[in-house]
Amino acid sequence: MEMEIGIDIGGTKILLIAKGEQIEQRYQCGTGVNFTPADAEAIIANFIQTLPQQTTSIGIAVPGLVDRSGRVIACDVLPQIEGWLPSASIDEICPIRTINDAEAALAKTIHGLAPASTTVVIMVGTGIGASFYVNGQVLRGARGWAGELGNIPISTANGIVTLDRLASGAAILQRCRERDDLLMSTDIGELLQLIEHHDQAALRVVSEAEQALGLGIATIINIFNPNSIVLAGGAFAWAGYLDAALASAQQFSLPDLWAANQVQQSPYGADLVALGAALVGRMGLAL
Repeated sequence: MEMEIGIDIGGTKILLIAKGEQIEQRYQCGTGVNFTPADAEAIIANFIQTLPQQTTSIGIAVPGLVDRSGRVIACDVLPQIEGWLPSASIDEICPIRTINDAEAALAKTIHGLAPASTTVVIMVGTGIGASFYVNGQVLRGARGWAGELGNIPISTANGIVTLDRLASGAAILQRCRERDDLLMSTDIGELLQLIEHHDQAALRVVSEAEQALGLGIATIINIFNPNSIVLAGGAFAWAGYLDAALASAQQFSLPDLWAANQVQQSPYGADLVALGAALVGRMGLAL
């Protein structure tokens, strides 16, 4: 009996999913800016020890740039894991692949799609990223780092800033904390409660983020003319966030390109990245 593991390491949590024949086990706990490679490796090792069957493959997805060896080159939301090469400490257990989280999401999304499809996955959580499947080919760029949607520049009244600084979950929380009319701690749950209770100051911050994200989506539609865009990440669970972002995207997309594209949320919810990482780990997909 054998099991494969998919791991989604994000800015606020790490999710591990192990699947075997008629068996699934999972574990989740918090991360944060002080999360280290040692933390990740301890969690992975402890999880493996709880499994009832032998581990045959591991896929790890991280929110940053990963080189072809699997080393994490850059990671804004988890700066301590920069330089981490997971295979150095875990590969003795079983084969392991480390990739960008948006690429992991793409692997699960395109599995079984028609070869000629053009599909874009957009991830919005602590940070923002994207991955592209264009005319049946994964678009990775010269170094495999294409898809840094969060780093596109947006002009605002306060100057030019990146989309990450405007529309990511981390940016929304930070901007809420900086407002004099909105006293907040660091708890995302507190922000969600304010949104649900229609707090006007919180809604203004989120509204600005929604509009900015719509500009990013429109940019992708106008450049790539996709058949579909698949949206994933915790931000889309916020009340009204998705609808407002799509309204902004439609406003700034060419009408014919907007009409030719279908936007949908991933049916895999919060499991998408971990499931994609497991697929990459098992099949050794060269995304």
